[in-house]
Amino acid sequence: MISLPLVVEFLLLFLLNMAIGAFGFIPSFFVTTLNINSFGLAVGTFLSLSGEIFGAILGFYLYRLGFSKMNPAWRSHRFWQALQNQSVVRVFWSVIWLRLIPFVPSGLVTAGASLTAISAWGFAAASTIGKIPAVFLEIAVAYGYTQSLSAEYQYGILAAVLIICLIIWLMRKRKSARGKI
Repeated sequence: MISLPLVVEFLLLFLLNMAIGAFGFIPSFFVTTLNINSFGLAVGTFLSLSGEIFGAILGFYLYRLGFSKMNPAWRSHRFWQALQNQSVVRVFWSVIWLRLIPFVPSGLVTAGASLTAISAWGFAAASTIGKIPAVFLEIAVAYGYTQSLSAEYQYGILAAVLIICLIIWLMRKRKSARGKI
């Protein structure tokens, strides 16, 4: 029998994976590592892949909604006009190819696609096709990471990355506050 804390942990990790997939600007590597550590390779892979896919679909709807609420004047720029005038077939293949490239921010692809005429189903299919190899590559790296380093080192690296990100954020915030004075 599956325990309630395990189900709660699974659901929380799924929601975290979805949130990362929806926003697409936060690297999912550490959550993938957590998925594998918590549930093993098979279930951790399923958790990472499903969270990324459903998160991308959620992000597509959120970006489309957000863009519809903005002042439409920004869409008159020729860059946005060119993006919006792409054929659905071209957008479909572009989403697949851009998802295959590991370092292209997922949120950028999702936001760009949400500005085009591609349907949610078309985006979901293209995004899924493109995400499968990328997630499996991430799983392979995360699995190697979990197997080669003890949990203490993994948490130490995660803490160091978070501290570095916090320092960079604080420095940028401080720099922008100085620029406003």
